[in-house]
Amino acid sequence: MEGSRLSVAFLSPAWPLGASANGIVSYVDTIGEALRRQGHNPCVLARDMHEDNPPPDVFRAEARRSNFVRIYDRLFRFVDPLDAMRHGFARGIVHAARLAIASRAVQLLEMEETFGLIQLVKPRVPIPIIARLHGPCFVVGATSGLPQNSAFYRRVRNEGRGIFTADAVSAPSRDILERTRNYYRLPLAEAVVIPNPGPVVPDAERWSLETCDHSRLLFVGRFDRTKGGDIAIDAFRIVAQRFPQVRLWFVGPDNGFNDERQRRWTIREYIAERAPEVAHRIDWLDRQPNSALPELRRRALVTIIASRYETFSMVALEAAAYGSPIVATKVGGVAEIVSDGLNGILARPEDPDGLAAAISSLLANPVYAAKLGHQAAVDAVRRYHPDTIALQTVAFYRSVLDKVKNRTVGTPAKPSNV
Repeated sequence: MEGSRLSVAFLSPAWPLGASANGIVSYVDTIGEALRRQGHNPCVLARDMHEDNPPPDVFRAEARRSNFVRIYDRLFRFVDPLDAMRHGFARGIVHAARLAIASRAVQLLEMEETFGLIQLVKPRVPIPIIARLHGPCFVVGATSGLPQNSAFYRRVRNEGRGIFTADAVSAPSRDILERTRNYYRLPLAEAVVIPNPGPVVPDAERWSLETCDHSRLLFVGRFDRTKGGDIAIDAFRIVAQRFPQVRLWFVGPDNGFNDERQRRWTIREYIAERAPEVAHRIDWLDRQPNSALPELRRRALVTIIASRYETFSMVALEAAAYGSPIVATKVGGVAEIVSDGLNGILARPEDPDGLAAAISSLLANPVYAAKLGHQAAVDAVRRYHPDTIALQTVAFYRSVLDKVKNRTVGTPAKPSNV
């Protein structure tokens, strides 16, 4: 099979790029383009389609339903809403996958672990399925503050069963792969770590110390618990007391934030109550189109990442690709992109004082910030160029297809935590 053209399908939560502020959509778009450049045939199965006339390599993951199925679905939703949703999603994925197999000779399907949909899809499609660990609920859901009730643990179990059922597993970071192995007690001996690809940024379009605003900071992310928008605001309040000219761009939608006492905050409420003395120096830009972000990255002296957890962190990788100096919390996949003191600065998670100290060190020494940003750009090209990631991905896909082709009869023991 070596050297042959591959035809693969990727499940995406939405399509096209820009229709949703979702890292999986960005990943699918970038890896797909890189695979095409190398002569392969990727296609997309999209659950939420924002195109009336999608191209022939994009399939709507939505199955047509007979009147009987519609009635059954209504009853199912009444009895078990969560499982009804899972089965409805799975039907759509199976429908789109079969169309892709028939029209484009798709050889394998890569999809996220979410809701354990792999467990429902795999028995109904004749090709191997790869589970891509974009954000397992046992860690990402817990970090985001989802109530850890019966529905939470049911979803977690379903995702574990889906991962167990998959023909192969890949992960964008070593951290999430090891966490998954340990949580579910799955060996995942043949699982691989393949980072997400980053953008390719020409030298002339990168951040420059000469053209950036030395008094401007940038945060890109939702205002929610996972992305740590509250931590970024708390840190900025501390920084602003030392640097009276500094301002913060906060770019991202307001999804609300529950604190430790379960008080629900909007971003405006949080700024007004927790940072009133510097509120006029925080510019909340809400969600911005992808096309607006490069200019913001070039203009800000420092990009701040305050996440409580990240499976990977496209924000960190995109900032690195632009050569933007980065201050980030040392969590999950972030710490695999940012090396403290080499291409950015890492701070302890959930520590506004430590984050503020790191930001202040770059505001006080812009030349050092530029040195870190330059190395980040070099590392982004060397480690995360889409063509490099596509070569790793293709080698993995070929190994999966060979393994499935030569598979011997035998069923591994089911892990105890699944």
